[in-house]
This record gives sequence, structure tokens and C-alpha cells, in this order.
Amino acid sequence: MLLACLALPSHAQVEPLRLDTALSIRERNFIGHLEAFHDKTGLLTREQVAAPPYQQQFETLANVFNGGYARGAWWVRFRIQASPEEVARPLEGGWWLRLNAPYADYIDVWWPDAEGGAGGGFVHRELGGMRAGSQRELPWSIPATRLPELRDTEPRWVWVRLAGDRSLSLAGGVSPLREQAVVQQELNYVDAAVTGMALLMAVVSLMMGIALPDRRFLAYAGYLFTLALLFASSEGLPAALWLQDDPRAAVRLHNFAVCLHTAAAFAFARVLLDMDRQFPRMNRVFQVMTLLCLAGCAIAIAGGYGRVARPLNMAWVLFAVCIVPMCAVALRRNLQAWPGLIGYAVYLMMGAMHFAKNLQWLPYTLVTQSSYAIGSILHIMAFFFALGWRVRQRERRALSLSLRHRARLARRVNERTHDLRQEIAQHHRTHDQLALALREQRGLLAMVSHEFRTPLGTIGGSAQILSDERLGLAREEVKREAEKIGRTVFRMRDLVDTLLADEWLDASSNNLHLAPLELAVFLREKIEEHNEGMAGGRISLQLDARELPVLADETLMHIAMDNLLTNAIKYAPPHSPVRVRAGIRRCRADGFPEGDAIPGVCIQVCDEGPGFMPQDLTHVFERFYRAAGVRRIPGIGLGLHMVHRIATVHGGSVVAANGASEGAVLTLTLPLLGSAEPAPARDAVALPMAVHGGRR
Repeated sequence: MLLACLALPSHAQVEPLRLDTALSIRERNFIGHLEAFHDKTGLLTREQVAAPPYQQQFETLANVFNGGYARGAWWVRFRIQASPEEVARPLEGGWWLRLNAPYADYIDVWWPDAEGGAGGGFVHRELGGMRAGSQRELPWSIPATRLPELRDTEPRWVWVRLAGDRSLSLAGGVSPLREQAVVQQELNYVDAAVTGMALLMAVVSLMMGIALPDRRFLAYAGYLFTLALLFASSEGLPAALWLQDDPRAAVRLHNFAVCLHTAAAFAFARVLLDMDRQFPRMNRVFQVMTLLCLAGCAIAIAGGYGRVARPLNMAWVLFAVCIVPMCAVALRRNLQAWPGLIGYAVYLMMGAMHFAKNLQWLPYTLVTQSSYAIGSILHIMAFFFALGWRVRQRERRALSLSLRHRARLARRVNERTHDLRQEIAQHHRTHDQLALALREQRGLLAMVSHEFRTPLGTIGGSAQILSDERLGLAREEVKREAEKIGRTVFRMRDLVDTLLADEWLDASSNNLHLAPLELAVFLREKIEEHNEGMAGGRISLQLDARELPVLADETLMHIAMDNLLTNAIKYAPPHSPVRVRAGIRRCRADGFPEGDAIPGVCIQVCDEGPGFMPQDLTHVFERFYRAAGVRRIPGIGLGLHMVHRIATVHGGSVVAANGASEGAVLTLTLPLLGSAEPAPARDAVALPMAVHGGRR
């Protein structure tokens, strides 16, 4: 989803982060305020990325930043703005920039100096895992730096450069010092809770493994020790406590912990599930993966973690995909395996979310970021319960065996007979379940075949009737069958044409053929074309200006107007009028000073259909979006999405609203060509502004 957002160009400036104590911490975080640019070379300076052409390549992020494992460097920028109250009475202790980038090796921050004027200098701060913690302004695990006191309310740009071999992400915001301390304290509580729980359970498991003895407890103790090391190093505890002046060792310790814990996870899974006995083939695979992860430990210590980071994350995802089905198979063989299944299902699914986030398969959210910690706490308890349950069951089995040895031979024969009957009954139940599954599979295949063959069957049957000369069909019967074929073919062709049109628009949106176009003549011809077709003369045109010159791609304008008119006809009641109104109005453009506006050509299409529901207005122009109330009407939700894209590439806009009484109002606005002036005041009636929204 993040890659899709970065692929779509966004040129609107984001809102600045306001230094205002009246705002909550959520309102002062980075979400919706960031722009990002990927420097593949990693050699660009701040002055270079701040100048054309790199400045135009920054893309607006809808969420926080997640760059994954990327070569080079990422540049992230945002604006800060002081409130009038902050300018009048600066906050005691100042404002702090909170940069939650736990796996970034190098973080460089620039902001304008206190003067902040044009040509003024920039203040530079160096943070990140590879920078000494003792040199930070706050020796905490969350990198933070104090912002200067702003003397006015003018927005100022802040630039952040992220680089390193580990997963690159950035969250945070601006906070007072006390709020910054609270956030750090909450993070320390979570880290201490997970690390302490892992260490405590590791010691208990080690003692139980020595006392019993049981190799599963010993393997679990080693696994928990590596988990505690991983959590402590992931949140920068070694760097904040005893490796402040040796950040390289702290980073390599974290990389080593990731590889070591991955190897321990594969090894512990082999022991817990008795893979050498139950899954001999997968046991060999897990042995190889364990050795590869141990080799990755040596590579991480040597400083080559960037070469094994992606394969290591993919190994975790593969681990999650393989281990849960094996637990399910073990559960079928032994019902006592259910605690282990629950532990692996929770932990590995949450871990897969975390590592999929690192691989940019999932967006960076609070759930994906915290999933690993939540899954770790739950699976520690589940696995310990599973091992204890195993010990308890072993004791019960020993007691039962002792009782059976004292029983008479006849009782043992009866028990064996009873066991055989249970096995036979289990086989019968399994056979019945298999037969039921086969019947359900055949029913599913029959249903899918019927649904997919219905339109083609209609076409084939009607065509066969028309081609059979022996039937001697009358002209009306031939016409009726031909119309049936035509409707079915038109429906299938319409779906294919719509999908092809959207794909063609993707390819041609960056290669426009702009030429002067007189929209007044164009609209008359287009409406006449639709009135002679399916509209049946329902469309009327009102021109509020004598001339409507624009610079546009005529082919794309045909697509846009066809979709607008077809949409109105489709959703309006039969025989109801569709009104098209075009004129010239002055539009306020983004980035213009207050009171400055440019002339534009405005086209409104009004129908008397059901209009838009309030919850649909913000989604109408999304690809494949369809409102719940109109899903029975044929369509796939691409028409208005294409209109929105065509308007955007022409420098215009399209908005949606509901009419004064009923029906939908769609307004397409394009920049006016040259210095053409609107018609006299008595003709150029101001068109009403519509509310921004989406489409059915």
C-alpha cells in the first residue's frame, strides 16, 4: 500500500506540524505531514535534494514513513509552525523533535536556524544507531533533538536523512520535554516487561530442564534467552546503558541477535514438534535453515547484515507459513498439542506481520509495529503451558501404566479391544468426513461452472437457434434471439472495454496530446451523440458563456464526458432529464495568495437519481469503489475514477455533491485557455460550488 502511495504523484503541500500545547500528541505526530524521496545513490546532500529537480520528486505520505530494506538513503521532510501563543510565550523546556526510527543506522536532521529567513543557515544534528549515544542531547533509546524557539508563525522545513543496512521507518512528532519523557517511559516499561518475562521464564525452564530432565525445556530456555537479547537490542537498551560510546558494537549486537534468535526458533520448533519422528523431511529443511541462520550470525558480527537482512525476514515469513500447518497436523495426531498450536499461531502470525512490514508488504501501523511484542508475550505463556501440560500428561501416562500392569490379563484384553473399536470408529468418522468433503467439493465445482457458463450459454444457445435452418424462425423470433445475444455480448464487452480503457489511461496519462479545444462545440456534439443513443433525448445543455476554450487532449475529454453522461443516465430514473451546464468562473488554485484566482471552464452534470450517501462522498473517485445501495446496477467502479485522473492530468479537478432537492451533481473544472474572458454578466451566471467527494 505504501508503494502504491509513493507511485502516485502528489504535488499538494502537506500541512505543517503546529507547535501548540492545546493540540494532543496524536495531532502533533507525523501522520499526514511527511513527504519522502529515495536517493538510490545515497550521495546527495541536503542542498541538492532541496533544489530542482529533486525537490519536485518528493511524494506525500498518507501515513508514517516505511522504507524497508532500501539501498542508498531516504530523505523525509515536513514543516513546523509555531502558534501565536508559542511565539508570544515560548514553552519552558522547549519543543523536542521525536524521531522513532529504531533500526536506522544514520539519522541526519536539518532545520533553519532561529532567524529562519531566506538565505539563513541550517542547524544539523547527527543521530541513529551508528552514532554515539553519549553525544545525544537526550541519552534515550528514542532519538530526540530540541527545536529552536521560533520568533514568528512562518512555516519552516525540517529535513531528515535515513540510511543503514536495517529496516528504515520513521514515526514520531513534536512534543514538550515532559511529554517526550512520558513516551520514553512507556516504551521502557514495555521493553522491560517483555525482556524480564523472557528472562524469568528462561531461568525457570532451565531449572525444570535440569531437574526432570527434558530436552524440550532446555531448548525452550535457550530460545527465551535469545528472545530476551533480541528485544533488549532491538529497542536500543545496550546502546543506552553500557554501549553508548561504541554504537557499532550495539548495532552489530542487534544484528547478531536477530540471526541467533531466528536460528533458535528453527531449532526449538524441531524439538517441540518432534520433527525427526513426525516430519522427517521438514526436519532436514529446518536443520539447514538453522545452520544458515548461524552462518548469518557470523556475517552480522562482521558487519555484513545488509546482505542477509531480506533473506532473514523472508525466512521468518516462510517459517510462519510452514509451522502452523505442521502444528495442525500434530494436533490431529495428538490432541495434547493444542497449546503449542495456539502459541505458534499467535506468535508466528504476529511475527509475520512485523517482518512483512519490514519487507514493505504491509503498511507501518501501530498494530504491525507492536505485533511482535504482543505475540511474544502471548506465546511465552502458551509455550510454557504446553511444556507443563506435556509433563502433566507424562505423569498421568506413567500412573495409568502402573495401574494397567496390576490389572488382570482379561482387563488388558478388554482395554485393547476397546481401543481397537475406538480406532475403527475413528476410521469410520474419517471416512464419512472425507466423503462429505468430496460431495461439497463437487457441489462447489458445479456451482462455479454454472455461474461462469451462464452468459456464454446464453450466447451459444441463441446462436445455435439462429443457425438452425430447420426451425424456420420468424423474423420477430430471430430479432429477439439476436437482441439477447447483443445484450449479453454488450455486457461482457463493456466490462472488458472498461478495464482496457483504464489500462490505456495508465499508459497514456504521461503522454498527453494537448491542443486547443472549444468545449462549447465539443459538448453539443457529445450530447447529440448520447441523445441519439441510449439517452433518448433526455440530456439538455445550457451554456453560460459564448466561448469555452481549453487546452486539452481531445481523446481523454471524450472518455471523461462519456463516463459522466453514462453515469448520470445509468443511475437516474428512466425518462428523467439530465442537465448539463457549462460556463466560466474564477477558481482559487492551491498555492495562490489570498484573493488571487484564475479563470476556469466549469462543466456540471446533474441528474435526478438517488444521489450520494454521506459516507460515500469521500470514496467515490477511488478505483473499483461502488456504494452499497447501487451494487445491483451493472458497473465495476472505474468510470468516475478515470474522470478524476483525466481532470488531474489536465491541471483541473472534479468534485461530487448532492443537488438541492435530489440527484447527483458532478462538476468538472479545467483551466481556461489564454486570456479568454467570460460572457457578459447577464449570461455568465456563477455556477454553485460542489462539495469535494467521490463517486458511485
